[in-house]
Amino acid sequence: MQLQSKNQLRRRGATLTAQGFKKLNQAKAEVEIQQNFKRYTLEDLSEKTNLTANTLSKVFNASVGVDKRTLECCFNAFNLTLLKDDYLYLEPDKDNIAEIGLMSMNEIICPIESVCNSRTNSPQTHRMEQAQDNQQFRASTLPGGQIPLDSVFYIDRPIVESLCYEAIQQPGAMLNIRAPKQMGKTSLMTRILAYANTLGHKTVSLNLQLADGEILQNLEHFLKWFCARVSKQLDLPDAIALWAIASFYHNSLGSKSNTTDYFENVILANLDRADSPRKNCPVVIAIDELNQLFAYPDIAREFLRLLRTWSERAKARVGESNLWQNLRLVTVHSTEIQMPALIDKSLLNTGLAIDLPEFTQSQVQELANRWGEDMTAQQIEQLITLLGGHPYRLQLAFYYLQQQTITLEQLLENSVTVRNIYAEHLEQQWWNLQPYPNLVPSFTEIVKQSSPVDCEAVQAEQLCKMGLVHLHGKKVSLACELFRPFFRDRLMAK
Repeated sequence: MQLQSKNQLRRRGATLTAQGFKKLNQAKAEVEIQQNFKRYTLEDLSEKTNLTANTLSKVFNASVGVDKRTLECCFNAFNLTLLKDDYLYLEPDKDNIAEIGLMSMNEIICPIESVCNSRTNSPQTHRMEQAQDNQQFRASTLPGGQIPLDSVFYIDRPIVESLCYEAIQQPGAMLNIRAPKQMGKTSLMTRILAYANTLGHKTVSLNLQLADGEILQNLEHFLKWFCARVSKQLDLPDAIALWAIASFYHNSLGSKSNTTDYFENVILANLDRADSPRKNCPVVIAIDELNQLFAYPDIAREFLRLLRTWSERAKARVGESNLWQNLRLVTVHSTEIQMPALIDKSLLNTGLAIDLPEFTQSQVQELANRWGEDMTAQQIEQLITLLGGHPYRLQLAFYYLQQQTITLEQLLENSVTVRNIYAEHLEQQWWNLQPYPNLVPSFTEIVKQSSPVDCEAVQAEQLCKMGLVHLHGKKVSLACELFRPFFRDRLMAK
């Protein structure tokens, strides 16, 4: 009995530490960038390492220990050497388990800097610190926000990404990425910028949530803010940038004309790279959360017209003298917010318009593999019926499955526990619907029916943009079964 109890306390195998994870993922990301961002699937990694996909899932998931030789094989595949600090044996003794069990949650997830400051030369302390670092790394995979470039949990949409990577190389390119919230728009934008960097382009990333309300309400104030933020990210000296902005705006030509002159004579004329003899290299300016301007339709309309004018200038004439050929633009906006009628919809269809699709069954299967979930094709279908192919909802499901907060069977049953997990997400969908009472009657009928129903084209389109329904020709159905009990309770109570 004593021998059995002792064995029950031991977790066999090794897992990567936070340092090891970082080294492996960075090396993988560098190779993917060299391959024009063709990301490795588990099948690709299996062929490269001669390990099974299930074993690789354990390595990248870190929830189960593997043989040290497996970790070495993964490192060798990317020309890395597995060092002592890159892995941790999951074989704590009884005293260590008791000590770890007494630690508070704050101690487990404390900042790495605090852990470093308290280190000793004790081997036991070193093992515990490595366990804390590893726990920190896994906790950082909690879904929400953009997915880091080196994350194993980013799932490619190959056709979409190829279109974007090809388009961003064109003079005057303008990309408009749009989808409901948490569909991966910003993650895609970040990868477009990273790809542009590999081409030698300079990049600027702006988020309109950083602009104060008083700035967004005035076109001249907004365009000055826009110029200042771009100048800062391109490392133009503050004194020159501020003087130039003040100089260009000190006349009666109008704010759009002044902004255009500033971009041509200050921004585009000074795009030389310190690490390259090439002058006037291209610059990609990505504008996230463009929908922040929709509350100010006059400002939004004028700004979008300005961007379209700049894009057209690049195509007006060919030659090195046309500085506008060096400009590429990316805009990102959420489609839950209905665009005001004062804004011409064609302004958001200039260039390449990308409507991000939900994940396909094969992509959901790939995501399950990366989280270490062994699921059958039937279970994947059930999961898609429950959650749709929505990236955030799927990531959240796999996260809580890994944390053992819920079982796969409980998840697929759409139990009360599931709705508790998605409580914040569901509330957000409810509040997205509130500004549009004209959509409620049609949506109520859709919630009542388990099969697709007829719906007016305009309302069907808007509900689809909000991520609440799927279109089937002239009919629509609820986007996922997760929504049905929640919305049924809310809508019937009104």
